[in-house]
Amino acid sequence: MKILSIQGHNDLSEFEVFLNNISDKLAAAICKKIRAYSELNEIYICNSLKILNPKIWGYKGTIYKLRVDCGKESARVLFVKTPDNDLVLLHGFIKKTRKTPNRDAKIAMENLERLKNNVEVSQLPLSRYAL
Repeated sequence: MKILSIQGHNDLSEFEVFLNNISDKLAAAICKKIRAYSELNEIYICNSLKILNPKIWGYKGTIYKLRVDCGKESARVLFVKTPDNDLVLLHGFIKKTRKTPNRDAKIAMENLERLKNNVEVSQLPLSRYAL
């Protein structure tokens, strides 16, 4: 299982830009949870993993929402699983409210559409963010 991210306009993927804009501890915690999925080669449902509700958001497919807490910081990572059993990280954001903000859900859904239209993806260098 590979961990992929949608390629940005520069050398970094869109998700790497997010990781570079948060604390090192939170970035490491996110990468640790994502790495656990790749090592198990399976998505396991737990309290920190939910599915974004397609009936509410009006999209087709399954977008997973991973909760990562690190001290007082809290982040969410929205991702999908490909037919090749890879994970594509669609969007990450700092959690500030109880519900997923519309803006962040829409970014993930737009990136899902881009993915369906064969947008370029690259492997996320998880080891770069380990503490």
